[in-house]
Amino acid sequence: MRKRNLTGWVLLVLFALGGCHHGSHSSSSAASVNHRSGSGSATVSWDAPTTTTTGAALTDLAGYRIYFGTDANALTQTVQLSGVGLQTYVIDNLSHGTWFFAVKAVTSLGVESPLSDVVSKTIS
Repeated sequence: MRKRNLTGWVLLVLFALGGCHHGSHSSSSAASVNHRSGSGSATVSWDAPTTTTTGAALTDLAGYRIYFGTDANALTQTVQLSGVGLQTYVIDNLSHGTWFFAVKAVTSLGVESPLSDVVSKTIS
């Protein structure tokens, strides 16, 4: 079994457009794009870390924060997620344009991991 370091965990991003995904969570690894009028959505998925930045076992993971925005250098919006079992989240009501996303793991003491790689999605 391969361990994932808190600083080196992989961010996988799947995206979908359309208004029919409000509040849904998907564990599917397939991506789809539906061209419909209305706002867009992005499904953000990631692998949970298993070790801290020092290599010790991560025993106090409490959740995640998804950071996003329309500027890769200013991810000004966040979604706080509690619980370690959640590794996919749908962000709805995104306007047309390019959006950028990254995730941080959060411990029970509120300590955040470094930001994952920033990925982007253009909603048209």
